[in-house]
Amino acid sequence: MTVDLTEANALPPLSNKLFRVFARFEFSLKMTGFAHMRRDCVEIDWDRFANSAPIGRQFFAHIRDHNICPTILAEPPKSDYIEQGRYGFADHVNSSSCAQELFGAVRRVRNNLFHGGKYFDDDHRRNRLLVKETIAVLLLAAEWSPDVNFCFEGRA
Repeated sequence: MTVDLTEANALPPLSNKLFRVFARFEFSLKMTGFAHMRRDCVEIDWDRFANSAPIGRQFFAHIRDHNICPTILAEPPKSDYIEQGRYGFADHVNSSSCAQELFGAVRRVRNNLFHGGKYFDDDHRRNRLLVKETIAVLLLAAEWSPDVNFCFEGRA
């Protein structure tokens, strides 16, 4: 028996790169102390990272002022939901106004891809932009944070 993988392979270009970058970035956050135990699992403390030096306000201002992720900032990724047994997406009417909200949007892009929500979305141009911009934000954050960069690049 074979399974047709056509639909499973229908994610936006660069999705595989995003998964690799995101996984390495989360690993680096764990290794640099931006994680804690919650029940029986490790939980990444994205908010603490987003508000830490050298990220925080200056990182967000740089992202905004250099137009690094205009789609994420102007039209944030949607949250998926299930209502009365039907799957869908809810718009985020507010754009990101700080690093913490930006990293929340970055995680939402990854979650929408990883958990399958983007298989039902026909806005291919927007999806490509969200993936590309998410990669750019994560790599710039790794560049700005020396400890995270050290682990991300495998020097630890």
